[in-house]
Amino acid sequence: MLLNARRRRIASALAMVAALGVLSACGQDLGKSNFARTTVAAEGGSGGEVPSGAINDPAVTPAVMRTIDPCPLVNKDVLSSLGTPEDPVPGSVSFGTCRTKVVDAGGKKLSVSVDIGASTYLTNTGGAVVTAVEGLPQVERKAKDGKSCDVGVLTLRQPERGMNFSVTYDGGDPCTAARAVAAKAVKSLHESPAKFPSSAGTLTAVDPCTAADAAVLGEVVPHGATSLSSFHSCDWTPGSNPRISIGFRPGLPPQERDGTKKVEIDGVTAFQKVGSGNDAECKIEWQHKPWVDDDVELVSVIYKNYDEKKDEVASCEKAAKIAESVISKLPKP
Repeated sequence: MLLNARRRRIASALAMVAALGVLSACGQDLGKSNFARTTVAAEGGSGGEVPSGAINDPAVTPAVMRTIDPCPLVNKDVLSSLGTPEDPVPGSVSFGTCRTKVVDAGGKKLSVSVDIGASTYLTNTGGAVVTAVEGLPQVERKAKDGKSCDVGVLTLRQPERGMNFSVTYDGGDPCTAARAVAAKAVKSLHESPAKFPSSAGTLTAVDPCTAADAAVLGEVVPHGATSLSSFHSCDWTPGSNPRISIGFRPGLPPQERDGTKKVEIDGVTAFQKVGSGNDAECKIEWQHKPWVDDDVELVSVIYKNYDEKKDEVASCEKAAKIAESVISKLPKP
């Protein structure tokens, strides 16, 4: 369920925690934990051989994942067995993020967040624990102080993207909770996941890598290919210069302030701003349609070239050419 936009802007985007208490497979001594003794057993389907090769699970394709509403994965019903949860708060800078808090039976607090579309870095584990959950690769990284843990579930290999579940828990094992929520979330994806409303023209279902005409991209940047940076953002010529980034996100309507300039592009009011450094960079952003309460769906196009000197006119002309192509291709509200 989508929540009040003012509450959404309190939180930054991160990951989520599920209801389950302790994974029975871990054999944790509940007497040393602040979880209530009436904990829920771990969801089935975890473990097994870590899959290799391409991920061909139809439940977790990028087209599906970008439509998943992250907040139902950490709502009060899901987290009730961990203690007393708060209402989840959607992220203010990404469609795929949500966070919440829980107070356990011993009065200790858990912070839980989910990021759908996050980088999971399975190929660079750095001592992390790699397992499997319902046929998907899972990587677990615990902080050195033992108080926080990230569990990433890989849903796409090239580039590596998936879901990241982040738990901070000073009163117990954060990885136990994070693994539990990951297992519950993946099970939900395979059964009946909650999705964003399919309103007319919404950007939540749009592939950002197809949002601009390839010929126009090639004209502005004569080499390269697209690569998802999240399920709602895409880079053209990632890792080299120049680069085009196209992204969709929720937020307040853009305004002419903080160095931005109002411009008209193909009948749409947009706002452009150059980078703060000495290199060539221009961002153009505009409102696509209303989202929730005061928030709207935003589109941004960024041109970057760190091999060029700062030139607002030249950089913003290139960004505007891409923006015009995006405007012409996006679904109409």
